[in-house]
Amino acid sequence: MAKIKITVNGNDIEIEENSTIQDFIDERQVTGKMFAIEKNLEIINKDRYDKEIIKNGDVLEIVGFFGGG
Repeated sequence: MAKIKITVNGNDIEIEENSTIQDFIDERQVTGKMFAIEKNLEIINKDRYDKEIIKNGDVLEIVGFFGGG
């Protein structure tokens, strides 16, 4: 399968072409429930992760939330 180049949290990486956000999460073993993913400045709803295709040149930001005091 062909590879595409994307940027994740400021780092350039390669992933498989036609990967969804869910594929990316599974491959990178992103865990926990308290995180958000932004693709090209748009926050992606979690119910779209398995439908949202990542394209060459896309920019993803993954932000985790945690409590504290």
